[in-house]
Amino acid sequence: MVSTPTRAYRGVSAEQRSEERRQRLLEAALELFSTQGYAKTPIETLCAAAKVTARHFYQLFPSREALLRALYDGMVENLRAAVLAAVSLPDVPRHEQISLAVQALVLHYLEDSRRARVGVLEVVGVSAEMEQRRRAVIHEIADIIEHYIQGLAKRGELPEHNYHLISVALVGGINELLAEWLTVAQPPSVTDLSNEIIYIFDALLRGASPAKFT
Repeated sequence: MVSTPTRAYRGVSAEQRSEERRQRLLEAALELFSTQGYAKTPIETLCAAAKVTARHFYQLFPSREALLRALYDGMVENLRAAVLAAVSLPDVPRHEQISLAVQALVLHYLEDSRRARVGVLEVVGVSAEMEQRRRAVIHEIADIIEHYIQGLAKRGELPEHNYHLISVALVGGINELLAEWLTVAQPPSVTDLSNEIIYIFDALLRGASPAKFT
C-alpha cells in the first residue's frame, strides 16, 4: 500500500483528508455495488464517483474486495448495535425483546434497500474469505438471539434446550426472506415483511412453550 502524506492542506490535516476520501469511497461503493453490482463495478468507476484518484484508493484499500469488506463490516457493526439495543430495553419482557431484536435486524436492512442488496446479495460468492466472513456474521447475530432465548429457558419460560441451531436457522431464514424481498417483482411492504418474520419467530416460541405465550 502506498504511504499516506502527512502535511496539512488549507487547514485540513492529511488524516482528515484521508478519512473524507475513505467515507466518499464507502458511499460510492454502497451506491454502485447496490445498483450495478459488485462484479460490474471496477475501481476506476468507484474512484470517479468518489472523486478520488486511483493512488488515493490504494492508499486506503489494497483491493476492491477490501472496500467491499470495509463496507460490509461497517453495516454489520451498525446492525449488531441495533440488535443489542433492542434486547437491552429496560422494563420490556424478555420474549418481547427478542421480537424487537428481529424487527431491528430487518429494519436495519430494509430502511435502506442498498444495504440489503449489498449485505444479502452482493457479498455472496465474491471469494472464499468473503464467504467465511458472511457465515461468521450469521453466527454472530445468531449468538445474540441465542443468548436471550437461553435467558427465557433459565427463567422457566422455555424448556431447557440447545437453541444454537434454531437461532442460526432463524437468522439464515431472515437472510433468505430479505433476498426474496429484493428479487421478486412485487415484494411485500417493509412493514408486512417485518411483521411476518416476527410472527414466525413468535410461533417458534409459542410452539416451545404454549402456556407462556398465549
